Amino acid sequence: MGLDYERALGFAAAGGVILGLSTTFYLAMIGRVTGISGTFKKAWLQSTFQASPDPLHLIFFGGLLCGGAIMRFTEAGWFEQGGYNTGLMVVSGLLVGFGTTLGSGCTSGHGLCGLARFSKRSLAAVCTFFSTAVFIASSLWPIMRSAWQPSEHPVDSISNVRDLHYLSIGLGCTCTVFGLLKMAKEEKQSVLAGCVALACSIGFACGLCISGMVRPTKVHSFLALNKHWDPSLAFVLGGGLAVNILAWPIIMKWRKPILCQKWDIPTSTAIDLNVIVGGVLFGVGWGVGGVCPGPGLVGIAGPYGMSMLLWCFGCLIGSQLMLLVKKVVASQSGESVSPSVERRSSLLEDGQKDGKQGANYGARSDQTEHADVIPHD
Repeated sequence: MGLDYERALGFAAAGGVILGLSTTFYLAMIGRVTGISGTFKKAWLQSTFQASPDPLHLIFFGGLLCGGAIMRFTEAGWFEQGGYNTGLMVVSGLLVGFGTTLGSGCTSGHGLCGLARFSKRSLAAVCTFFSTAVFIASSLWPIMRSAWQPSEHPVDSISNVRDLHYLSIGLGCTCTVFGLLKMAKEEKQSVLAGCVALACSIGFACGLCISGMVRPTKVHSFLALNKHWDPSLAFVLGGGLAVNILAWPIIMKWRKPILCQKWDIPTSTAIDLNVIVGGVLFGVGWGVGGVCPGPGLVGIAGPYGMSMLLWCFGCLIGSQLMLLVKKVVASQSGESVSPSVERRSSLLEDGQKDGKQGANYGARSDQTEHADVIPHD
């Protein structure tokens, strides 16, 4: 048991370091932070013609799916060996979709990347959703423990459909090829940048699998504080931040990223109600299902990928509903906000208030569209 525990700590730390290296490389080469909830949302908005095409997001999204399939072919043991109840996964995804869209980020954008940028906004978000998830998981552990155990035949679920790794490969390759072809036609973006995004996303997927984040039982064992508590996943964030905190301050001093002409970094600094409420909703969903956007997408390739696919459907529905709510609220207040330019005006105001940060990060008003909707913050 001691040896198994030490191995778990080692894998968690190694996975965290891989996550840190992939996010650092993406920042240095492309000039963007890695936020999976934003990537997922942006890919959906583009595929449904609600947002203008952004090839890098399609490529990153495709790389996550392909990375999960690659890990599935190497060793199925990286994934959960069972499925979950449909209602549990859909409700969890729905809440996470609500929360990440309202709060503009998840464990990657706010956690690995936001904390490495010493963002107070991200710190507030992380404290909110993490404390909420711990409270929910700890409170529900006595009554939900059996439901949180994967089953070969989940009750009242279509999760018995197995081996969706071919779906992951097909959809991932389609998005990747489309994104690369789109970049090849544009003079402003090089295909090399697309290849780097693909490599970073595959690396990110591998890090999630190795760390254990794609297994909800592992996540619940970490979030639920009890005598069976497993602290190993703390080493995931620790390993990732150890890399990012050392590298990011140096990279941020560069005039521009290696392959792109401008930085595309979040400029919003406001700790508003959206961040707090969004963090609470995300934390509830994470605590209930043990899944966040990155593991949800990568986990589709697992032996019981239907459970993760159901979770992703719920997440998309929650995200889309929250976007509609934002649009209604904006229209009632006399503003015109499209899904692809959420909170554009507020970001511009924040950027003007924080001129020093804008100068250091190369932030500019014409990049605020990317700074909010996509995998940032």
